Amino acid sequence: MDFIIPWLWYLAAFLIGSGVAWAILTVTIKETNAQQAEAALATKAEAR
Repeated sequence: MDFIIPWLWYLAAFLIGSGVAWAILTVTIKETNAQQAEAALATKAEAR
């Protein structure tokens, strides 16, 4: 039992941290479609 309780706390902390990271990324990264992604790559290639 001495091992299980701390392990469950570490598991809970990992899951909560992963959820927070996922939420931050989904809010900050804009969704793009294939055409927008190709246009962005083309403009970066032309800038070189």
